[in-house]
Amino acid sequence: MKHFLNSIFILISLSITAQDIHFTMYDAMPIITNPAAAGVFNGDVRGVLNYRNQWAGIGNPYKTYAFMIDGGLFKNKWKNGYIGTGLNMYRDVAGTTNFGTTKISLALSSVVYLDDKNSGVVGLLGSWAQNSIDPNNLEWDSQFNGQFFDASAGSNETMTFESNNYFDFSAGLLWAYGTGAKTLSSHDEFSMKAGVAFYHVTRPSREVEFGDIDKLYSKLAFHTESHIGLSNTKLAFRPKFIAYLQGPSREFSGGILFRYMLREESKYTGIFREMAISVGGYYRVGDAFAPSVEFEIASFAIGFSYDLNVSDLTAATGGNGGPEIFIRIINPNPFTYGRGTRSSARFN
Repeated sequence: MKHFLNSIFILISLSITAQDIHFTMYDAMPIITNPAAAGVFNGDVRGVLNYRNQWAGIGNPYKTYAFMIDGGLFKNKWKNGYIGTGLNMYRDVAGTTNFGTTKISLALSSVVYLDDKNSGVVGLLGSWAQNSIDPNNLEWDSQFNGQFFDASAGSNETMTFESNNYFDFSAGLLWAYGTGAKTLSSHDEFSMKAGVAFYHVTRPSREVEFGDIDKLYSKLAFHTESHIGLSNTKLAFRPKFIAYLQGPSREFSGGILFRYMLREESKYTGIFREMAISVGGYYRVGDAFAPSVEFEIASFAIGFSYDLNVSDLTAATGGNGGPEIFIRIINPNPFTYGRGTRSSARFN
């Protein structure tokens, strides 16, 4: 009965609300946040791995694995902008039935330099997705023979579960502001991004039972973040906010990270690499508070957060939501990329 109820809970929550996956450190997977973010960073190529485990305390958790790679084309050749491209893949699995979503997305963005400090970006996203389910672990009352549960007994159920494939399309807009490339080493700079994205334009169906239509709600995402360096110090802070509106569901999340430059590159030998640490947290309204820490060393970065549940679900989870971790590599070194050139003034 416990497994049966858990499976039904997973199916109902996924089919009725029809919400997308989410990450606490959403800004680490920017293409999932906004397709216009593809290629918008200090560097030529960026790769990110992300893993999230949610609600392990109440049975079979949501597990999400994600990978993203993106970059800019013609950054140093076009005077008025460049083209951003990106690939994003994720696999999300939940519950006794292993209800799974696999999605592969290709992003294309166009970055236009509006002036020396402002840039505008338009992005498009095309995706292929598959929903799947394994009903073999479901338990039914007909398998109870009066004395004990018999897994070999027939369920007498006529439901037919099939994998479902669909195509999906999304679009986004992004504005970015930066004060200059030369401040990247001293961290006195100010930069800011804000955008809006519209997901599931065609509202594809992700049915898992033959004849049962389950259309995805279209989703609007509004987000903003900034990097504010304190003059003549090694300290900066990074406030951020995002809002998702999808059908009847609403999600609002904000956070702030305080970033300290542990070490700067050696001016004479170049032997010592830049190192920075960021500490802070995120709050998802009505759901969870998540302490977070990020560590950067030259082209490599790693971040970790842990959700502490604050909703009514606390009675079941004991306040534990779940861990999330990302690993990011940017080439070349984002601390020194384009130093003294126009291209790095845009994005931090």
